[in-house]
Amino acid sequence: MPLLAGWNSQESGAGSVLGRGNQPTPENYARAVRDIFKDRADEALQLYPGKTDAEVQQSATDLASDRFIGAATWKWITLHGRGGKPPVYRYFYTRPRPAMRPEKGTAGPATGAAHSAEIEYALGNLGTNDVYAWTSDDQKVSETFQGYVVNFVKTGNPNGPGLPNWPATNAGPDQQVLRIDVDTKAAPDTYRERYLFLDRFYHSGK
Repeated sequence: MPLLAGWNSQESGAGSVLGRGNQPTPENYARAVRDIFKDRADEALQLYPGKTDAEVQQSATDLASDRFIGAATWKWITLHGRGGKPPVYRYFYTRPRPAMRPEKGTAGPATGAAHSAEIEYALGNLGTNDVYAWTSDDQKVSETFQGYVVNFVKTGNPNGPGLPNWPATNAGPDQQVLRIDVDTKAAPDTYRERYLFLDRFYHSGK
């Protein structure tokens, strides 16, 4: 069966790597990575670098997200799509939710797409959630994602008129991934080495 699957840009937070209360500094991050990966820590730090506070925040978020769901979903997609058949369509969802409506709370816009944040976009349910101050860009993302989902349900292929082309990730050597956001487009996977490293690490148990 064809498969459509993917994950979001902030499936988990940096704190799940750094530990509660620890600031995103290079020193705290290096210590946390060494606690997790032991003698493989240097390899991990090459793939998830943390030389500045800002870089630590991003890499710790990436690592937490990969450990939570990204690497496992990548493994599932990879195994399912071996040999080029059936087609596998992989997405990376990056649209953060907007700020909350003033009467609902004070939270500003998110910095990344949190776990499950894509569901209401994909199903066209933004209008039923009055917590967030949805914008025209959010509606655009929702319409695009809905189009892909409807086409896939109908035909096993998400592509259709008016939608950016979404190539199957197992259709060629460069493993195309659809980045879903305001400017939705396919691009080669640039994070494959991260998933291969995590797969080797957890498969070997060290």
